This record gives sequence, C-alpha cells and structure tokens, in this order.
Amino acid sequence: MEMPLYHLPNARTIGLFVLHNTRAFVKKAGTIIVIVSIVVWSLSMLPGGDVENSVLAEFGRTLEPVGCLMGLCDWRLIVALLSSFVAKENTIAVLGILYGADEQPVALPARVADSLVPEAALAFLVVQMLFIPCVATVAVIKQETGAWKWPVFSSGLMLFISLFAGMAVYQVARLI
Repeated sequence: MEMPLYHLPNARTIGLFVLHNTRAFVKKAGTIIVIVSIVVWSLSMLPGGDVENSVLAEFGRTLEPVGCLMGLCDWRLIVALLSSFVAKENTIAVLGILYGADEQPVALPARVADSLVPEAALAFLVVQMLFIPCVATVAVIKQETGAWKWPVFSSGLMLFISLFAGMAVYQVARLI
C-alpha cells in the first residue's frame, strides 16, 4: 500500500478550499432561506395585511398551549421553531419577518428578548438544538432505508425529545 505524501498545507490551498465551500453553502442555504422567507411573509400578510390577524398567526395560536409548557407563549416563537424543519437557519429570518425587524428602530434581539423570560429563552435554545432534523436529513434517512418508517419514527422521536427537554429545562430553570 502506498501512503500519501504528508506535508504542511499552504495558505493558498486552504484559502481556496474555504472560499469554495463558503460560496457553496451561502448559495444553497441562501436560496432555501429566501424561499421560506417569501412563503412565511406571504402567510403572515394574508388575508388582510396584518401579521396579528393572518393565517400564520391563527396556525401559531393553535400551537400556543404546547409552547406555553416551555414558556414560549408567543405564537411567533412557535412558528419560528417549526420553520427550522426546512433549515435551522430559517429561524432568524422568520423571527425577523414576524417581529417586523424593519418597522421600528428597535433591534430584533431586543424585541425577541422582550417576549421571553430567561428560562423560556433557554428552553427555546434547547428545543432548537434538539428539534427535528432538517428536511435534507429526513430525505437522506428515507433514501438510505428505502422506506418512510424510519424517517417518520426518527422525526417523531426527535420532536418528542425536544419538546420534553424544553419543558424540563423551563420548569427546572423556573425553580432555580
């Protein structure tokens, strides 16, 4: 067996590798984020152009009881979590759309922080990290297993784990 040559990589090779991979990621993720943002914006403006009375708001409000168990009693946070199923990066874009980041001079982090107590913010992060893997991961599981049984089981299990962990973190953090 012939071993490859081992040597220190040069800066040009590393730079080209990083540049190529960064461009590929931004192109792929950017496209997905823009498409999901357009869909979310459209749903948040229908039927009358008011976010609080939109189709998306009604959908989010139906899920608020589950979110309240984790301290996430604002429907916008629940919708942002659900949008991360397409790609985790969508959460920030959706929060920007739903909290109207361009309407007032107050920054998006301040608006989100105003709607969350620290315990709920911690629960939000836990749920976000443990939430269902993105659609691409689910598609790969389906492709590798050749059936829908495992992707559905995996997604359901991750959903249960993330919601249970979010509730547990919120409830324990409230006690501390």
